Amino acid sequence: MEELSKENPGLSISDQLASALAQLSTDQIRFVVARQECATDKEAAEAIGIKPDTVYHWPDAVKEAVRLMASDGIVVATHVRRRNLAKAMLAKVAGLDSMDENVRQRVATEIIEWEMGKAKQPIDQHTEHSGSVVVVSWDDATTPSEN
Repeated sequence: MEELSKENPGLSISDQLASALAQLSTDQIRFVVARQECATDKEAAEAIGIKPDTVYHWPDAVKEAVRLMASDGIVVATHVRRRNLAKAMLAKVAGLDSMDENVRQRVATEIIEWEMGKAKQPIDQHTEHSGSVVVVSWDDATTPSEN
């Protein structure tokens, strides 16, 4: 069971983190993620290409998100995925306008299958391998025999 925070015993750490992330900008979320891999705020800021001084002026909500992230990184990953879903879909749909016919066809098929499912594939039951089922049993440790 997920641990409850000492600061807000009514909410789980995941719930608090989700709430904190909803208040942050994209760069602040990137910083929260980078901070998990870096020893200092300065290193994390530089890792995502922003000035360290910028981080030092951010609200306490960013520091709180960093603290909570240490306990539940899955919430951040889910939040980032949801925030970028529309952007990812736009990139996918842009493939429909590709100059390459193969790209357009693959993208079209993928989008159709997401929405409608894959088309039924017929199974040829009259192949050289169809026929009776052979049951094999082992009478002794070395010789198989058919029943």
